[in-house]
Amino acid sequence: MNKKIVLVDLKKLRSHEEIDPQHLEEIYMRIENDGFLKNPVVVERQNFVILDGHHRVAAFKKMKLKSIPAYMISYSQARVFLRRKLDIKDIKREVVKRGISKKLFPSKTTRHLIKNRPRNINISLNSLL
Repeated sequence: MNKKIVLVDLKKLRSHEEIDPQHLEEIYMRIENDGFLKNPVVVERQNFVILDGHHRVAAFKKMKLKSIPAYMISYSQARVFLRRKLDIKDIKREVVKRGISKKLFPSKTTRHLIKNRPRNINISLNSLL
């Protein structure tokens, strides 16, 4: 596994957005059928807030797995955009606040861009059992 990617206990991760049940089912079926995870989730390392991969985390929980490959970053490495019209001055602070408080944004409210993030890691689900 890439040195920047670590296995993280699913119980430690904090969501800042809700899950769309239909999208969860699509992701769950794709991972289950493929038998591997293509891309790691992206997690803000100080507070364990999920920046990208809420549905992958939910799919892993549904599969009763205990950990997931995560690319841990400092939030300064990410750019974030709102996909909805909201009056928020400091979106990064708000994302972390919602992750900690569990007062979640609706699904797909934010979009995080992370330069040079690892992709196509193709980690077998069997290796995570």
